[in-house]
Amino acid sequence: MIQILYMIGAILLNVCGHSFLKAGMTRVGPITGSFLHYAYNAVTTPLVILGLFSYVASVSLYMLVLSKTDLSFAYPLLMSIGYVLIVLVSFLIFKEPFSAYKWVGIVLILIGVILVGR
Repeated sequence: MIQILYMIGAILLNVCGHSFLKAGMTRVGPITGSFLHYAYNAVTTPLVILGLFSYVASVSLYMLVLSKTDLSFAYPLLMSIGYVLIVLVSFLIFKEPFSAYKWVGIVLILIGVILVGR
């Protein structure tokens, strides 16, 4: 049971991490001027810091999952569900385009997760 909670936590923290990174980097904007100045702006942006923290926490939980679960099960499950959630967050929060092809892709990914989990 605890492994399932670790998996859910790792997935949610991963999605939050990527989402915070996206939101933070949207505020930072594209590179203008020197790379060092740009990097400083990026790593001092609160949403970027929160995204990095969430991502590191996600990896920490993922390591706990790997200590008790087969890699061939954990990796496809966590990454594919994370990918599906990222696509949905991108559509709902960041208003990124969402086509019928993405719906088909999500369905195929979920079918794959079910098959790999058996």
